[in-house]
Amino acid sequence: MSIMNKILIWIIVLGFSLSHVYGQNKTTPYSERTYPYIMYDSTALEHFDSNPNLNKFYDKLDKLYFKGIGQVSILHFGGSHIQAGIWSLELRKRFESLMPETEGAPGLVFPFSIAKTNHPFYYTSKITGDWEISKITDKEPADTLGLIGITAITRDSLSSIMISFNSVADVKLRKFDKVSVFHNIEDTSYQIRIIPKNLIDTIILNYETRATEFYLKKTVDTLNLEFVRQDTSENAFCFYGAYLENALPGIKYSGVGINGAATFSYLKADLFKTHLKAIMPDLVIFSIGVNDAAGRSFSKFVYISNYKRLVDKILEVNPDCAFIFTTNNDFYNYRGGVNPHYGEVYEAMASLGSKYNASVWNMFKAMGGYKSINYWRNDKIANRDRIHFTRSGYRIIAGLLFDAIMEDYEKHLVGKQQNEHD
Repeated sequence: MSIMNKILIWIIVLGFSLSHVYGQNKTTPYSERTYPYIMYDSTALEHFDSNPNLNKFYDKLDKLYFKGIGQVSILHFGGSHIQAGIWSLELRKRFESLMPETEGAPGLVFPFSIAKTNHPFYYTSKITGDWEISKITDKEPADTLGLIGITAITRDSLSSIMISFNSVADVKLRKFDKVSVFHNIEDTSYQIRIIPKNLIDTIILNYETRATEFYLKKTVDTLNLEFVRQDTSENAFCFYGAYLENALPGIKYSGVGINGAATFSYLKADLFKTHLKAIMPDLVIFSIGVNDAAGRSFSKFVYISNYKRLVDKILEVNPDCAFIFTTNNDFYNYRGGVNPHYGEVYEAMASLGSKYNASVWNMFKAMGGYKSINYWRNDKIANRDRIHFTRSGYRIIAGLLFDAIMEDYEKHLVGKQQNEHD
């Protein structure tokens, strides 16, 4: 390791330590200690055994931060907390803030306007044509579903989708020159076009990921797609989402969230593993559980079983993937009960942590514990429903999780430094 790299490591370590001592240093990416009920000193990753895959993730961060080499892929699953996009975008920006020029391309996107529901807050979509929707939260989904958990279906002769990003996305730093369009690739009834056509350099049909890959002549900040019927059949075109990339070193961060989704919802995604091969995550953060635990019929054993099936699918695609399970936030369910199954959810995640050498982040504890959601609501960092957060609240949650990861990363860096001296 070069002298410069050692200096950079200690800058990061020192920055983390000072932020914990002074708390109000706005030049650091770490949380300010603003609210007395938040347990800032309790926001840490819990390990139940060794976590070799998390160290592999940290090794990739080392190469990116200190050598400017490679891309680090992070995938964050959840329900409405993640569909909102604030938590995942803020966490992405925290990772990027540690080293200049590590901003990654937008990642996974979907035109949620088709379903007349909210987008992640940093992008919007416009569509033409008639579309139908199938989601993992449907009792019996009408069509095949992919990793994103929602499918758009059209039978029109001509239709289009445009995805554009607003200023909060810092899209000028996230331009992309590769677009993977996930669709029913075996059906040739439709031609997919990137508009304008002169942007296209190369088109590859990737049957392993069931995506048409477009390599562009230059980087762009808006996605324009057209779908044109090529024959007289009545076959439908199924759009499972798009993955926007570039080849530059950086953080690749995608949030996957569907309002109302529970662990069993994602098990309905037939193409989960297929599309995951395009993402190849180094770290998966699981924040699924509020919709499981809000009902009276919650079963810890079913919850564990569902999560095991999801984790096993991911490990089949990437055996080196690291996992962080985040517990449910403190919340009131729709019947007025207070977070009725927190203990069982935590026990389930601890069990999963032990089985998979994974880590757990106790969001419930970090928030302030039992009924702390009331304090968050009173300070307008949680919504009146006492389930969801405001934008400020999601940014706080992202900061607390980032603090936990960075404290752990600090130990990794110090251990690496000590090994250099041995």
